Amino acid sequence: MSGGSMDAGGWRRQRALLEYALGTFRRRGRRNLSMIVGLTFVVALYASVLLLTESLRHEWRATLDATPDLVVQRMVAGRPALIDADETFGVTDEPGVREIAPRVWGYLFVEAIGGNVTVVASQDAETRWASSLASGRNLRPAGEVPEALVGEALADRLGVRAGDRLAIPDAAGELRVLEIAGVFDHDSAMHSADVLVTTLAVARTLLAVPEAQATDIALTLARSEEAPAVARRVREALPGARVIERSALVRTYELTFDGRAGLLAVVLLPCLAAFLLLCWDRLTGLGEMERREIGILKAIGWETRDVLTARLWESATIAVGGVWIGYLLAYGYVYLLGAPGLAGALFGWSALHPTLELTPAARLEHLASLAGLVVLPFLGVSLIPAWRAATLDPDEAMR
Repeated sequence: MSGGSMDAGGWRRQRALLEYALGTFRRRGRRNLSMIVGLTFVVALYASVLLLTESLRHEWRATLDATPDLVVQRMVAGRPALIDADETFGVTDEPGVREIAPRVWGYLFVEAIGGNVTVVASQDAETRWASSLASGRNLRPAGEVPEALVGEALADRLGVRAGDRLAIPDAAGELRVLEIAGVFDHDSAMHSADVLVTTLAVARTLLAVPEAQATDIALTLARSEEAPAVARRVREALPGARVIERSALVRTYELTFDGRAGLLAVVLLPCLAAFLLLCWDRLTGLGEMERREIGILKAIGWETRDVLTARLWESATIAVGGVWIGYLLAYGYVYLLGAPGLAGALFGWSALHPTLELTPAARLEHLASLAGLVVLPFLGVSLIPAWRAATLDPDEAMR
């Protein structure tokens, strides 16, 4: 019973100290508001980096889900060249190789949008893209007019929708008319932002790829762990070929985004340091009224720990308010405005057409990261001034 009553008394004590801290927070509103604004700015910067990095991770993970285990490219003078479509590299007898599929794809510059469109030949339109269609229908094998599927972002940029016809230049610069059979949506904006899917025959015509050749060859394996062994066999069969493993792409993306996010975080460290110095200056300057208030509290029976706890509650209120406001501002900056000025540093390209619309990928872990990076240093900076205020002599403070 005594332990329970002590616990209840402790909670009532902390509640009373919190109410006092909130009252003090309102009385010193101008000073506290300036610290909230500074904390909000710093948190918004760091949260923008976290949100943008997490969204890019979501994008490339969704993209890699549709990537084959191995991609083989023929290299000529250090550049990718067309490869024989019937090339098997002598691995057809490998039990771990499920499928060897030649792929036809490439880029066409479209002057209307001032950028490239990725043309992809779909040999499995019925299975791969059917579930992704937002409007329209699947491709038909043959028709009066060649057909294509486009992503929502590209359709908006070109101003077309299902049923419209689109004139697009081929590799020789001649205009080809395509009917937009459907507009597909996808979980990954990076996967569909600039993609135009059409039949194999139409793609060969647009990209000037001969019948017996392909852009590259994709190998699907039964077990991804066998990729290094199969890649070695492919290199032996086709010396000079570039063999791209999906695991290598994963490592490359991880290192790239982690490195760029870390560099941005380091660049923002001066902002955090300047904010902490501002808080130190504001918190160490005790005014006459504040000293007298602390002296009265200690004279009526408050202990040093009570004054210290009340000051820490006040600092915690500032921290919580700044973190939530900063995180919400960062969310709007990244997902509503597109992170202007910051996106280019992480994307790593000068332009993407059409504009990449990021999928929101907010996580509770972000708040924990912000607490460790910003909130804890802020509370640490406020601890020493709070201790100095709590240890003031009552008689000296009230004089």
